Amino acid sequence: MLGHVGFVDIRWGQQVDVFSGSKHESDAKELDTRGVTFAGVKPPKP
Repeated sequence: MLGHVGFVDIRWGQQVDVFSGSKHESDAKELDTRGVTFAGVKPPKP
């Protein structure tokens, strides 16, 4: 999806339990929800 909107050099990070300690922690664990960091570069338009 990021490539389709013009990003290049896309890098994905590790899956992280971002809901630990939040009020929705039990819902997130039930659904095995994780957060993922990512980075990319969007070149300037010509």
